[in-house]
Amino acid sequence: MWTSRTARAALSRKTLLRNLQPCSTSTFRPRILSSIATRNISGTAILRAQSDIPSSVVTSKESFLDVADSVITPELLHEPTNVNAVLASTHYILEGIHSTGLPWWATIFCATFLLRTAITTPVAIYQQRAVGRMMALTPVLQAWLETLKTSVGIDHKLKGRDFATFNSEIQDAYRAKVKELYSTHRCNPRVSFMLPWVQIPLFITMSLTIRGMAGYPLPFLRDSSLPAEPGFADGGTMWFTDLAASDPTWIMPIAVGAVNLLNVELNALMMSKTPTRNQVIFRNIFRALAITMIPIAHEAPMAICLYWMSSGSYSVIQNLAFRVPAVRHRLKLPPLPKKSL
Repeated sequence: MWTSRTARAALSRKTLLRNLQPCSTSTFRPRILSSIATRNISGTAILRAQSDIPSSVVTSKESFLDVADSVITPELLHEPTNVNAVLASTHYILEGIHSTGLPWWATIFCATFLLRTAITTPVAIYQQRAVGRMMALTPVLQAWLETLKTSVGIDHKLKGRDFATFNSEIQDAYRAKVKELYSTHRCNPRVSFMLPWVQIPLFITMSLTIRGMAGYPLPFLRDSSLPAEPGFADGGTMWFTDLAASDPTWIMPIAVGAVNLLNVELNALMMSKTPTRNQVIFRNIFRALAITMIPIAHEAPMAICLYWMSSGSYSVIQNLAFRVPAVRHRLKLPPLPKKSL
């Protein structure tokens, strides 16, 4: 690998050399090929390289070769990508918690609860408030719709219009009324999908970080800066002492599937008495995904199973807490439907 990096560095120096003309320090401006700048060297690295060039006059190929040799190194050509930077940040958090003396299995639990509390719980509270406002408007919209059907129906009967025209006018008027009420009461239906857009990236980031620390290759990343953590070999407890190995007993994979399925059912209980067709479809899809997670978790290292288990357990605790009237009142959440109490 070092030979390959050295060869690349030499090639980059030759390319830079061909694109520079001898000049004085007052007019010296290196012209770097876009293929190098965009593929291997970030903008910050280029600025750093330019600032490190000596102020002496470059008058020959040999003198410039010496300058390039001191500036362009293999490390410069292989700076971590944005993805690796995110994974490195998560790895730093895990290492920081582990440095307090906690074993690795407890470190994964604590990191999960801390990140979920700091990132996803505020979003979940905001989403609950927004969805509650929309649910509070449902009886108003239903009553208004019945009144609209009566008035429009009488008008269409007197004018002799067909049912298709009547139905189209009802739908247009209803959509306009929904838009008006939602705008007045600060309701946005897109907020219902806000939590997954925050929780899924966190879930993927933590899973990839722990996978890399367990010594497994990271999918879609040919070059990862995450080192394998030797402490995973004996960082577990009870029957899962080796966090880098899979669970041959199937206990943890089944627990992961059960916790995810429990979350699906708890979310279903918080829905309205008459769920829509789309809600029923999504509920069944999530049920199938929860069951599918069992064989997937069996093939994963125990460290990832432990993270999935702790993340699912956090969601169960959060969903149960959101069903307590005192908690909802303290968080200024709307009351749940009577079916959910």
